[in-house]
Amino acid sequence: MGKRSSLTLAVIAAVGITTAADAVVNIQSLGASARSAALGNAFVAVADNGDAIFANPAGLASVDGRTLGYTNVSLLFSGIDGDNLGQHVASFTQSVGGKMVLGLGYERIGSDLMSENGAFLSLGYQVSRTLQLGLTSKYLFWSVDDFDAADPLSGESAGAIGVDLGVLWTTPVQGARLGVMLKNVNKPNVAADKSGSIPSDAGALPMDLAVGVSYKLSNSLVSAQWATRDLGGDSSENRLIVGGETKLVQGLQLRAGGSRIFETDASGDLNAGLGYEWNQLMFDYGYHIPLDLTETNGSHRFSLAWKL
Repeated sequence: MGKRSSLTLAVIAAVGITTAADAVVNIQSLGASARSAALGNAFVAVADNGDAIFANPAGLASVDGRTLGYTNVSLLFSGIDGDNLGQHVASFTQSVGGKMVLGLGYERIGSDLMSENGAFLSLGYQVSRTLQLGLTSKYLFWSVDDFDAADPLSGESAGAIGVDLGVLWTTPVQGARLGVMLKNVNKPNVAADKSGSIPSDAGALPMDLAVGVSYKLSNSLVSAQWATRDLGGDSSENRLIVGGETKLVQGLQLRAGGSRIFETDASGDLNAGLGYEWNQLMFDYGYHIPLDLTETNGSHRFSLAWKL
């Protein structure tokens, strides 16, 4: 097998592009900033910063002021050498009224050979003191470099518009919130098939459901989330995610989280990280290791956020 063919298979495995459908999976499943990743991505009931764009747009309604965030991810996959495999995430939030906040986001994961991308436009609206609603419109697309005419992925690209819906409720229990996120409500189809041999729905992204609770007490936060991928579909996958953070000293946070997949021969992941806030700047670090894909060696995630 040639170098490029081997590299194609490696990146497909690492990035998550399914060759049968020539389509991306859900890029949001990979996590956004180092903080949410360190919490195991148990973020649907937290959603208190720019990550709400990706985890639960309803949370945007409680984000104060204008914020700008950037995350760089180093994917420690030993099967690819020198191909710049990595992930980049950017977010921006801006209040557009007393009860509404706008969020813009962008994600890219891939290498010089191929990439998955997502551009997000989100709105969070505060219905009442305890209830927030959110809507995200996103364009998900992927592209592959033109490297081999014999490879069915070579030179291909495709994309589609998707919709996410979110709810965030501050419960009567002090410090406790309930979050719900329905992802890919319209099941956008991102397949590219010039031959016409692939079924028309082969690239339809599954609808995902996440339901979670968070509880904040003094200087600590705990969060638990139940996530179902491919809701109502034949390949449904259920995952329990838990995470937490606590303040060590002024401005310094310690975080950890993990998940368990309740399917045959499936495992989960472990995560840990640190966060430091200085004036209007926030620095976060997270480490992720998938327990069922240990050959990837996990990933380092670094984030910088700025309250403008």
